[in-house]
Amino acid sequence: MKKFLKILVVLIGSIYMVGCGFLYVSQEDILFRPEELHPNTTFRFGQELMIPVEDDVSLHALYHQVPNPRGVILYLHGNRGNARWCQRQAEMFTGFNHNVLLLDYRGYGKSEGEISSGAQLNRDVQVVYDLLKKSFRESQIIVAGYSIGTGMASYLAAYNDPAHLMLISPYESMFDMKDRYFPFIPDFLIKFPLNNKKHLSMTESPVTIIHGTGDEVIPYEASVNLKNAFPEKVDLVTLRGAGHRRSIFSDEIREVLSDFSTSSK
Repeated sequence: MKKFLKILVVLIGSIYMVGCGFLYVSQEDILFRPEELHPNTTFRFGQELMIPVEDDVSLHALYHQVPNPRGVILYLHGNRGNARWCQRQAEMFTGFNHNVLLLDYRGYGKSEGEISSGAQLNRDVQVVYDLLKKSFRESQIIVAGYSIGTGMASYLAAYNDPAHLMLISPYESMFDMKDRYFPFIPDFLIKFPLNNKKHLSMTESPVTIIHGTGDEVIPYEASVNLKNAFPEKVDLVTLRGAGHRRSIFSDEIREVLSDFSTSSK
């Protein structure tokens, strides 16, 4: 019996170690679903830009510009597709006399390179934010993130001072998401913390969270927890019955931007 128990413990330990190793090496594939685009692909939304983020890596972006803009909205999309997929999402942010920049992460669309860590993602979006600061004051910059993009959006608000932060269907952190689905995996294996809760504790910008109660990907509870953690800083807009996909096309996004544009005049 003792020999059997010893073999069983070794077997369970081996399975655990293999599972941890698999999750560690496959995080990029689990979290990110990029699709490349042919170099000749055209878009209906804005002007194409290639933004250098390292000596040998440039990110593709679509830049919608209006005459005499009052500011600019940086939109960080979710984990699937590319800028061609997300053109309609970016159009939700138009019509408020702001330019809109839609960014593709490494490996998405026409962007170069590969995603390797959360720190790398944060460095990339900071380069893009710094580029916008050359044309706009921070008081004219709105940062908006959807789903996976909320982690980078909240990072920018934590380490900069944008006029407003919009998080659409956010999570608390990848540690929290890991605990919901893989509670046996230790935190130190997570290469993409994307910690909205930590970032919101550091930001001084006003924050609006928009989330559907029927979200089947990121539970609405995550946004409730963020609101409860920072009640005076966060305004939570609840979409009754809305799922994950519907939230980025909700009229409430435009209502928030309309209210912000009116109050900031």
